[in-house]
Amino acid sequence: MIKRLFQFILAAVVFNCSISFAQTPYSKGSTFLAGKDTAVLMDIREKLVQLALQNPGFEIADRKINIAAYQVSKAKGDWLAAISGNINLNEITINPSGNNQIFYPLWNVGVTLPLNYFSQNRYVNKIAKENLYIANAEKNEKYRMIRTKILTKYEDFLMYREMLELQNRATQDAYLVYKQKESDFKDDTITFDEYNKAFPVYKEQQDKRLKAQRDFNVSKLEIEELIGISIDELLQQYQK
Repeated sequence: MIKRLFQFILAAVVFNCSISFAQTPYSKGSTFLAGKDTAVLMDIREKLVQLALQNPGFEIADRKINIAAYQVSKAKGDWLAAISGNINLNEITINPSGNNQIFYPLWNVGVTLPLNYFSQNRYVNKIAKENLYIANAEKNEKYRMIRTKILTKYEDFLMYREMLELQNRATQDAYLVYKQKESDFKDDTITFDEYNKAFPVYKEQQDKRLKAQRDFNVSKLEIEELIGISIDELLQQYQK
């Protein structure tokens, strides 16, 4: 009985391990080039995001937050501008002489504050704070947009790079077939029609290779526009 129970537990453990292994993704780092080290790919992604956040659009969002913060500080200090003072001098103060009867006090000091100041200032402070909240929200939105955009462009870059590699192989194979047909035609082992069919196949693959190269180059330019440096130089740093 104990032996059977032990065998059952052992089988359950092996089964659970198999299920866990089967559900583990081949690569968490990228849709393409799954054989690459996941940690390296994630490091590259974080670096791309950091570089993309240095663009002028994100800097503008930062400066809007600074402006909104200054407006909050300004609104808190506006109460000084609302206060006005006055002083009234009596006659003895203006023209002192022995004939004038002295009245005290010799001067009167007054401070004036608008009756609607507190209600107005309260709303001014609230508006300034709301503008600060909006500026922070816009910055967060900008961060998410930039992060999504740069990581999407990087996925496109990986896809186009792999597509180019595969297309280069297909084009090379078509070229070898074409050259072989050309050699066979010279040796009179095939007809002209057979030889003539090989060139359009090669040309079609060559056209696809040119398009794949163009798409790959454009994907590099789009990333470099966002990060401000060469993507090739960045990748070399992580390949060392």
